[in-house]
Amino acid sequence: MAELMGKEIRCVAFDFGGVLAYFITRETVEKMAKLAQVPYEEFNRSVWAHRYELDLGEHPYHQYWGNVLRGCSSPVPLEKIEKELTHLDVTGFSRMNQKMLNWVKNLQENSYRTIIISNMSPETYQELVKEQPWLDSFDEAIISGLIKINKPDPRIYEAAIRKAGVEPSQILFLDDVERNIEGAKKMGIRAHLFSDTDALFAELEANYPTLPRQGLNDIDLPTSKDI
Repeated sequence: MAELMGKEIRCVAFDFGGVLAYFITRETVEKMAKLAQVPYEEFNRSVWAHRYELDLGEHPYHQYWGNVLRGCSSPVPLEKIEKELTHLDVTGFSRMNQKMLNWVKNLQENSYRTIIISNMSPETYQELVKEQPWLDSFDEAIISGLIKINKPDPRIYEAAIRKAGVEPSQILFLDDVERNIEGAKKMGIRAHLFSDTDALFAELEANYPTLPRQGLNDIDLPTSKDI
């Protein structure tokens, strides 16, 4: 059965932050909180309370940061720190997991479809992919802010299935958020909760043995773009 599962997979889909790239660190968010002159806990709560609308493409960064600063009662005027907040946010999500990128390239070289399914604002996406050679390893990118649909809305998975050009059961989706995994499964997609490359390697070896795994056990040297 495991052998059959591996043969059936024709497309591997990836979340971005937390899978292809490392998640933004507490240290980076603490720098933002310092700029806003508020405690980390209050700033961090406000950052994520307003993220949905940013990722959905309803609010540009300017409006998002205004909401965040009001939400944490920052005394600092938006215009004084908006540019730096945006820089920290984008660079915070630009530390790529090189093992994952190596694996994606290997998958594509072995004729597997590779796509991104990510909750991300258009502005963030445009900055992250600017002049980045790793983007060539992906056949498609389904970005929530560009289509106005956030995971785990079923419609974003429907869009991914159309772009993948294969049956839902032939897609393996990796995400670091449980609700996104469950949303994909409801659409018939095979989904795995991602934690790290070692655990992923073991999962593939056990359940998808015919999928290439080269790259996942390489030396991991996270990269970051200077934006």
